[in-house]
Amino acid sequence: MILLLDENLSPRLIARIELTFPGRLHVIHAGLDNSPDNELWCYAKDHGFAIVSKDKDFLSMLEKRGHPPKVIHLSLGNVRLTIVENTLTENKQEINELLQDSSKGLLLL
Repeated sequence: MILLLDENLSPRLIARIELTFPGRLHVIHAGLDNSPDNELWCYAKDHGFAIVSKDKDFLSMLEKRGHPPKVIHLSLGNVRLTIVENTLTENKQEINELLQDSSKGLLLL
């Protein structure tokens, strides 16, 4: 499973987490910028992505629909890109455990 970064995260994050999370994709690069959350959800589900977002709407969708896709919710607020990058890289083990465990669908960071 690969990470799909929501539009509320900087596209510059893609290059910054390249070594830690190979195969990651930003919604802009998937042609999904300004798409409704439902479209992102379907794209992630159809292509084997886990959604990384600050958007609480994905938490509601996960609660209603279950997984896949899996959701990694960042409760960081408006912070510098470095903090987002560090949060992801410092939690690499937890993220990989989520991605490999078929019984889990959510990671809160």
